[in-house]
Amino acid sequence: MSLSSSFVTGDQFTNLIDELSQLPIYSIGRKADNKIVIANVKISGQHARLIQCSPTSFVIEDLDSKNGTFVNGVRITRKVVDATDSIRLADAEYTVDQLLKRIRTEQEKPAISPPKPPKPADETLKSKPELDFTAQFADLQQVYEQYPKLRRDCRNREKMIRTGSVILSSLVGVGAVLSTGGTALPLLHIMSSAGLSVLVPTLCSTLLSTDEKLEIIDKEYREKYRCPNATCRDPFGTREWELLAQQKSCRRCQAVWVN
Repeated sequence: MSLSSSFVTGDQFTNLIDELSQLPIYSIGRKADNKIVIANVKISGQHARLIQCSPTSFVIEDLDSKNGTFVNGVRITRKVVDATDSIRLADAEYTVDQLLKRIRTEQEKPAISPPKPPKPADETLKSKPELDFTAQFADLQQVYEQYPKLRRDCRNREKMIRTGSVILSSLVGVGAVLSTGGTALPLLHIMSSAGLSVLVPTLCSTLLSTDEKLEIIDKEYREKYRCPNATCRDPFGTREWELLAQQKSCRRCQAVWVN
């Protein structure tokens, strides 16, 4: 179903983005009213909070705890972190993933979830050359094109919402999600497969500073804009997508980008 046939208005996109920009926040501490409870006398009652910005990006903030919050051994007040970064609360050390797993079962799970792994290839696709990454490379054009736009517009929330509306309105299937009253999670899965569009809610959020938003954009861009071959992942940096397309293949791993 195309968006033109689903009668989705600009206001609907704006309202949806505004709703999605309320990022999940997980309080961490010794007291039972925290979403992540750690029964350790050295951890303060309200020790820190974790803000989920994307499937792999978070902000950890210390809440004036007595014994401090550390990221990879360095004491911090507030910092952008990855899911695998080492977080030490007083003398208790975890990764972000381990902290999220400690959320009590009765609490809501993280609203932003990583995309489901792809289904096993169909029998008819088994003959596809092992180094054929043409489809994945084509998707990187959106990453390259969206990066400067998101970086520019993240300084102005209203402009970011308008930019997000344009990005989302170009995605096939979003109209169907909205018109049928679908939940936010399926939409985020759609967004996560479309360049850097999964960052739109984060960049519209009032919880983050402009510098934090820019850091997250740069981090996600560096992570995505690489050779799509998982065994290579050679970073493209600032190289133009069109020039890479003319190159047609990876000189490092020989992955085919363009037939």
